[in-house]
Amino acid sequence: MRISINSFTIICILLIYSPNVFAGDDSKKDVELQIEKLTLFKNGLGFIVSQASLPDDAKAVRISKLPIPTFGTFWIGYPKSLKLQNLVASMEESEVTRKVQSLSQLLQINNGRKVVIHTSDKDIEGTILSVKIEDEKSSSINPYHMNPRSSHISPEIIDQSYSNNLIMIKTAKGVAVIDPSSIQRAEFLDNEPVSVNTIRQSSPRIRINLEKPADGEKISVSYLTRGVTWMPGYLIDLSDSKTAKFSAHAIIINEVADFNDVQVQLVTGYPNIKFGDILNPIAKAQSLAGFMTSLSGHGTSGSRGNYMMTQQALMSNVASVGNYETEESAALPAYSTAAEGETAEDLFFYPVKNLTLLKNETAWIPLFTADMPYKHIYTWKIEDYINKDERYQSDRYHNAAEEIWHSCRLTNSLDMPLTTAAAEFMTNGEFIGQDVCYYTVPKRESTIRINKALNLLAEQAEVEIDRKHNAAEFHGYRYDLVTVRGELKIKNMINKSIDIEITKEHSGELMDSQPKCKDTKTAKGLKQVNPKHILTWNINMKPGEEQKLSYKYQVYIRN
Repeated sequence: MRISINSFTIICILLIYSPNVFAGDDSKKDVELQIEKLTLFKNGLGFIVSQASLPDDAKAVRISKLPIPTFGTFWIGYPKSLKLQNLVASMEESEVTRKVQSLSQLLQINNGRKVVIHTSDKDIEGTILSVKIEDEKSSSINPYHMNPRSSHISPEIIDQSYSNNLIMIKTAKGVAVIDPSSIQRAEFLDNEPVSVNTIRQSSPRIRINLEKPADGEKISVSYLTRGVTWMPGYLIDLSDSKTAKFSAHAIIINEVADFNDVQVQLVTGYPNIKFGDILNPIAKAQSLAGFMTSLSGHGTSGSRGNYMMTQQALMSNVASVGNYETEESAALPAYSTAAEGETAEDLFFYPVKNLTLLKNETAWIPLFTADMPYKHIYTWKIEDYINKDERYQSDRYHNAAEEIWHSCRLTNSLDMPLTTAAAEFMTNGEFIGQDVCYYTVPKRESTIRINKALNLLAEQAEVEIDRKHNAAEFHGYRYDLVTVRGELKIKNMINKSIDIEITKEHSGELMDSQPKCKDTKTAKGLKQVNPKHILTWNINMKPGEEQKLSYKYQVYIRN
């Protein structure tokens, strides 16, 4: 076809001034974000702040290898002098080469080549035929990262598939199908074989478009992402009879990115993160329909209720019998004093400086050791016999042996709260128990169970001593007014004096208690008729001593 000079000139001008022509990789500059700050929550979320210096002459800057942000938390910070137009997320294709790892892989990527296959019993000469590689899911994809997506087959899939496929050779007699495991060696008859495989893959990338060149300005990128978390742990040494050595450590689990000399804040508290389970659309990790579906579910990860469940689900109550006899104490962990943290609204941030932790590594970090006053106390908790429908629980209307727990009542002597964590107890170098230390504000007490007190015998019973039928009507229901008497028995079979705290929950109005107890009224439900009370006795018992306690109350029971 002929093109006149004038037409050729017009075409060249259009190509030069068209903004979309030749808009290849040369028009964009890649920058790598450097993570500088990391704030860790205990629900698998981390808040990351990164920085990067933009190239002097760049008007389009590309960011890749970014963790997937959660919805509503991806932000770009930049100076006023930087004229930023917008950010565009797209899938960009690239080629990736990978060396073959086995003889079967080498044969399969050299389709059409002439070869001699040597097996244990014969030689086969012919031309290699292509083998269809079945598509399989790769187990190595990181769910927290903006991963490449292959437009054909990923290297991991190829590795998995080659080892399972057969080799097909076209010979003069037909097609020979060979098990790769039977091949001893192979000779290529026409030049050297191809030893690398090339695939095309798509990767999500973010392009920053500027009105004018960046001139070396810095930007910051902040986002909340999944795949990194921390867990606290406590060791409480009770070798001293009055002062506990309280040591804390943090375990940081990292599955999201490399951290090099990063400033870390460990969060104590109950953050409300409404959309922690929803992926940010900027990550190109799901379709529009998938995003709208997840958004309609109103994600609640990190809210107070779920956050507390995350903490407590990891804590199991392990009962062990300990030995309290004094012996030579083994060396126990002791760290520096507690670092000064920061308080922001309802959260407390504990600092960890200069953390270096690669992706898929887990770090164990000592935090502090502090002296905390404590005392041994034995706790007996008795539930309310009246259920939420204000009916008596007949299945508990009998004498019953009760559980009493040997506990540690610890005072938080720090100026920061203790977050919920597993607490291990030791005495004179011996492990004696483990339970949960729940969130404790500064200068307040925390009661942590050590193990069951098997040498304390306890019984409790309630009996009805009076009933007035149809004494009142509430919310359309008739109620009887019942007078109940309860009796508690406890005997100390431990060879030392002990302090016991007995708490009894009950509905209704307390009429009498022997000995006198502390009566604390608690909030009742909106439609509940009876007030709620907690009765508390604190008693000291000598070895072999037995005590009886009693109480009497009136309660409305629904018919």
